[in-house]
Amino acid sequence: MPTIGASMGTRSATASRMPGGPEYTRRTGKAPKALPMCHNGASMPGQHSALGRYLFFGLASLGLLMSSINMTIVAVALPSMTRSLDTSLSWVGWTLTAYQLVQVIVMPLAGRLSDGLGRKRVFLFCVACFTLGSALSGLAPNIGWLIFFRAIQAIGGGGLMPSAVGIVSDQFKERRSQAIGMFTSIMPIGTIIGPNLGGWMLEHWTWRELFFVNVPVGLVTLVGAQVLLRDSRQPGRVQGIDLPGLALFAAGMLGFMYALTWAGNDPGTWRTAPFWLLLAGSAGLFGAFIRQERRAAQPVVDLALVAHRPFLPAHLYNLLFGGCVFGTMSFIPYYAVVQYGMSPALSGAVLTPRALVVIGASAATSLLLLRLGYRLPMLAGMGFTTASLILMSFGWTHVTLGPFAVDDFWLLALESALTGVGIGLSSPAANNASIDLAPDKAAAISGLRGMFRQSGGIIGISSIVLALSFFDDKAAGLRASFLVLALVLQMAIPLTLMIPEAAHRRRRGGESPSAAPVH
Repeated sequence: MPTIGASMGTRSATASRMPGGPEYTRRTGKAPKALPMCHNGASMPGQHSALGRYLFFGLASLGLLMSSINMTIVAVALPSMTRSLDTSLSWVGWTLTAYQLVQVIVMPLAGRLSDGLGRKRVFLFCVACFTLGSALSGLAPNIGWLIFFRAIQAIGGGGLMPSAVGIVSDQFKERRSQAIGMFTSIMPIGTIIGPNLGGWMLEHWTWRELFFVNVPVGLVTLVGAQVLLRDSRQPGRVQGIDLPGLALFAAGMLGFMYALTWAGNDPGTWRTAPFWLLLAGSAGLFGAFIRQERRAAQPVVDLALVAHRPFLPAHLYNLLFGGCVFGTMSFIPYYAVVQYGMSPALSGAVLTPRALVVIGASAATSLLLLRLGYRLPMLAGMGFTTASLILMSFGWTHVTLGPFAVDDFWLLALESALTGVGIGLSSPAANNASIDLAPDKAAAISGLRGMFRQSGGIIGISSIVLALSFFDDKAAGLRASFLVLALVLQMAIPLTLMIPEAAHRRRRGGESPSAAPVH
């Protein structure tokens, strides 16, 4: 005991002379400096050192880049996976739709889990799932296991952005908006790299390497985050997650997707009772989902922000736009192969002009929103997108403009670039038009916008796959699908006119633009 007491006394005396201690303050006259604190109240020097913050920012950005690349890289490999796994396009399409569906489910969960369980813990879990799912996808022996492993990958990919944004927000409090802006701007870069990297890799290796390339990046991110990152939030209880609602929504979407796949593999299924029972069951699950959301304390979907005007037209617009545009874009590389016989490298590169145009057009539109309003860019965006779909439906192999001849690669690249103009014009306007309906619930409305667009993309991909099952000539099937989607997109015109034009009111009120970022 004497030894312990002496030791404690020595520590107390030493502590009093340290910066911030009473003896230090008496001798120097300097005010004590606050040190970073652990959750239990102990000081944690260097918790948020500048070097550590920026190193983590780089690692998180690299992980987000890989997640963004992964969203587009697989589209290039659809023909290769169909041949290699000896399966149908109907099932290979699930590698896209299952990934998107899991993301829709995980995104609203990730933010709340990050707040409750701690940001570092959730971020590491997401990176681990993405890395493990990537490795297993590359090893998948058949299409069933590949779809399952892609779902594991999507758990990580869907939660990566919300959890990482929370960490960046905590670590760069003094420059939060700039840091988050730089972080989210990585997503469009991935849409440029993904198809090109995928095409180049398929030229030299197989589709399996498209997944293996994520593994070393994921491992580096895991180790780096474990070493560099110290959670700034005390892990606690997770509250307010409507798990029954999420389960009902997921089951309804799965039932609908499986019914379309079943019909795609066997067109005679349309005339069978089990097919219609499956569709009816899916509709019943969606009805149960709506009922659950009405009574849930913390619903996944706030029906007050969905089912009533003026919110309903905005969400239906996003559902249609997502189905017609984002569903179509997943099949452009496949169309380049079956229509024009392009190599994997060219089929991936054909999307580059579109991605570049999206970035430029969305930036310009965001700056001019208060001057243009919301309806005009949305209608113009639909016009460019419709023109793109119609031009692609013609299947022209070359065009001669006076002395200039445009070959099939540049023709398809320019046609898809028109869709990029449409997305760049309409997305910032649609996002801000929705947010302006209830600015105090901007986060919830942005989440709903993403949910409806992702759901539209899932329905669009499933519908195109179903349509292709009726065509022996897949190129002809895609041409017909493009034309039908161009007509369907016109249904969004009256919806656009029903959305209140809040931008002009804000302009008359003298407010400055605050365009939300496009994702």
